Amino acid sequence: MKNLFKKFFLIALVSGLGLGAQAQGFEPGPGFKQANFGVGVGGWGIPIYGSFDFGISDKITIGPRIGFTFGYGDDYYYTGSSYNQNRTSFDVSFRGDYHYGSHIPALPEQLDLYGGVSLGASFRRYNYDNNTYFKDYTETDPIVAVQAGARWYFTENWGANAEVSGGYTFTGLTIGLSYMF
Repeated sequence: MKNLFKKFFLIALVSGLGLGAQAQGFEPGPGFKQANFGVGVGGWGIPIYGSFDFGISDKITIGPRIGFTFGYGDDYYYTGSSYNQNRTSFDVSFRGDYHYGSHIPALPEQLDLYGGVSLGASFRRYNYDNNTYFKDYTETDPIVAVQAGARWYFTENWGANAEVSGGYTFTGLTIGLSYMF
């Protein structure tokens, strides 16, 4: 995951440097509003998400995020027996991001680079089946994660986004669209 993170930012930085020598990167301000949605890949399954970003000062946004992860059906072997595990989760979190693209003078204003922290709760459901018994249970865990991403506005209001995150309940890559109000 570290290599994916490094490659993502290197590509974003290099592409931004080559696109506009006199431009300044994107910077949200107070009153900024944006909706985001998309899908991803992660260690626990395939997440879908929706979120909002609200500008509270120059370069800082905060907002809620909800997600649902469709779990993989994983096969495990333990002391001579096998079982299948399936996990789904519903996640609710609140995030804060710092948008640092304007610190890099050569970036075009369509490119938004950001990083931040998310806090919330993950409500999970597990199913275990080892052909002799079936076990179904739920649990709730805290979400503590960091994220870093890039967004490219291809129109005045619409942008494509990609984000890597890592933490206690989710590590992976999401891609999607953003709509700026």
